[in-house]
Amino acid sequence: MARNWAAHELLETTELLRKLTADIELHALCSEMTTDQELKSILRRHIETMDNTYHQGINLLQNKGLNTGADFYHMHGHRHPHVGIENPHVMPAPNPNATRFNDMTIGTLILNTHKAGAMFGMVWANECVDPDVRGLHVMSANNCQQMAYEIWQYMNTRGYYEAPSVPMTTVKTVTQTFQPAAAGNAYGTHHMV
Repeated sequence: MARNWAAHELLETTELLRKLTADIELHALCSEMTTDQELKSILRRHIETMDNTYHQGINLLQNKGLNTGADFYHMHGHRHPHVGIENPHVMPAPNPNATRFNDMTIGTLILNTHKAGAMFGMVWANECVDPDVRGLHVMSANNCQQMAYEIWQYMNTRGYYEAPSVPMTTVKTVTQTFQPAAAGNAYGTHHMV
């Protein structure tokens, strides 16, 4: 039996498929431009994940359902990010005559692509009425945030994207502005005097 699509979820699912098509091609092109084997490996894993999501979307459009056993993207290896700017990498000036991307530009493009995918995916999921279609968009958004974090970790390790630190006195001041609720004052619990 054919799925009864709400207009906005059909349009958003086709937008997802268009984005995945463009993102797969961008990753493939960037993979060919880099000489960094770690970056190439990351890009290839991302392509595989996006290709899986693309085919999940096609299955939904053709009323074959969603593979609920589909796994979310898992990063390979975990790095402890470097926080603080101790040895900043000099950002090169934009090259309006570039014929290739350098690894920093590749990382930035891929990071921003996945950040946008995570945001769009959750917005699109919130507009879906069908649980399978909603699940596809949530899966895609979660995969994007995982892939964004992985590429950020790569960039952080290479010094392409450092995370500024906050002085401990500021951290202490901010964290102490929040206090736990008094006992017996939990949501839904009201004491009458």
